[in-house]
Amino acid sequence: MKPAIASIALFLALALTGCSGSSAADSTTVDSPSPVATTTVDLPKSYRFEPAAIAVTVGATVTWTNHDEFTHNVTFEGEAGLVMKPGESVTRAFPASGTFAYLCSLHPKEMRGSVVVKEN
Repeated sequence: MKPAIASIALFLALALTGCSGSSAADSTTVDSPSPVATTTVDLPKSYRFEPAAIAVTVGATVTWTNHDEFTHNVTFEGEAGLVMKPGESVTRAFPASGTFAYLCSLHPKEMRGSVVVKEN
């Protein structure tokens, strides 16, 4: 009988683990933070865009500044990357509303961001 009790206890423990507070939705929230209202994005010494998600109004120009020791870029789908050597900045205007995902094509696993553009 002891092996059966151990099996039931293991089943219950696994079932309760599945009911814990962590879920795929939680990890999505961490990976996709709420957009920050700003027109500037920094690239600190850590292979990331800070903030990773921003919100601007139609017509805004966003500036990315590379504070890292390595060259990075800002690449939107279908566009050439805007290259930044250490200490340099690049800008891009957003004339239409929508959500625009971008990445550093040199470090695509670590460096991803988005710009949410809304009407005034």
